[in-house]
Formats: sequence, structure tokens, C-alpha cells
Amino acid sequence: MTTMQVTGDAEAEFRDFVYIVSHDLAGPVRSMVAFSQLLKEQLGLSLTDDDQLHLDLIVESGEKLGDMIQGLLAFSRLNTVQRVSTVCDLEIVMARCYMEAQPRLDATKGQLNYPRMPELTADPSRMFTLFYAIIDNALKFRSDHVAPDIRIQIEERPDAWLFHISDNGIGIDPMFYDDVFRPLRKLHTDEAYPGVGMGLTLARKIVLQHGGAIWLEPSGRLSGLTVSFSLTKKPKT
Repeated sequence: MTTMQVTGDAEAEFRDFVYIVSHDLAGPVRSMVAFSQLLKEQLGLSLTDDDQLHLDLIVESGEKLGDMIQGLLAFSRLNTVQRVSTVCDLEIVMARCYMEAQPRLDATKGQLNYPRMPELTADPSRMFTLFYAIIDNALKFRSDHVAPDIRIQIEERPDAWLFHISDNGIGIDPMFYDDVFRPLRKLHTDEAYPGVGMGLTLARKIVLQHGGAIWLEPSGRLSGLTVSFSLTKKPKT
């Protein structure tokens, strides 16, 4: 059995294909959801219970498909949009992450603690996506009736920084550690935990683009999870 490798022009064509499919699919999906919602409003009380259920399922499925398309589009952009390489202050990146997460932290009485963050050569926008994707997962997959406790630890190496983002959430069975980095891979139903399963996929891609590695391990606090990754201080261009 032979394994097909995508290289050169074929690789570029594949990236373009993913982007075009994702982008062009988004319009029809938005129309499907919008017209279904419009139909519900226009028909109103004349809808039977079955009609209402069917339209609700169309809207729900359309919205989920839209989220999946946006996740794939974000992933494809990591390949098609040129990466910025500049001095990036991760203290500013984390301030943005904290502001974005603050409403959910307040609502759940959660905590997000981190030390003074370093500077490194990186794409600031992708650094925000990286850190926020992991923080977002920690807030999403929290244990019932337990306030989220997210902690970041840092180790300095000669040529790289090592980050550990730990939480006290529901964790992941070690047998699925590799699976969760795959696009659209979910371990839970939408009813239990909404989302399309792209967070760690994006995180892994960004870490690899910046010359690092990423892995998972138990957090040591109940059943939580630690996402660890390295980022080179000055990645090769």
C-alpha cells in the first residue's frame, strides 16, 4: 500500500481548495438558516408541533455547519495568509485573552492566573488565537458546580519558552490525546458541550508554525488537563 504525499503545487492547490470550499459554502448555509428563521416568523402559530421541530432542527444544523465552515476557514487561513514575524509581547496577548474571557470568568466565579509573560518573535494575532483557544477550552470543559481554575506556568530554555496551561475541568482520557488535535474531532455531544472541535487543532498548527511542539498531560488537580507547548524565541524564517 502506498501513501500519497501532497507536495509543491499540489499542496498549494489543496490549501486553495480548502479555502474556496469553506468560503463559498458559507453563503448558502447562511441563507438556509435565515430563510428557515423567516419561515418560522411568517407562519407563526399556524405551524404544527412537527413543523416547528423540523424548522428548529434545520436552523440548529445550519448554524452548526456554519460554525464548522468558519473553523475550517480559520484553519486554512493559517496556511494561506502570510505569517507576521515581529517582537510579540505576550503580556499584551494575555491581557486581550483575559478581557475576552472575563464575562465567563465572572459568571462562573473562575480564575485565570499567569505570571509575567515574556517577549518572543512571533505573530501576535496567532499568539492570541493560540492562548485563547486553550483558555476557551478550559472554560468550556469545566466540571459541574466547580469554579474554573486556570493557571499558566512558564519555563525558560536557552532557545525557547515552555508554557503549561492547567485547569481543574473534566480532563481528557489519555487514549484520546492524539485525536483531539484533529480537525472537527469532538469527544462529547453538542448538548453536553457545544462547539465544533477546532480549538486544539488551531493551537497545534500555530505552535508548529512557530517552531514548537505541543502535548497534553493530566493536570494533577482532580481530573483536569494540562496543555503544554514550546515556542522558540526566534524561529527560523
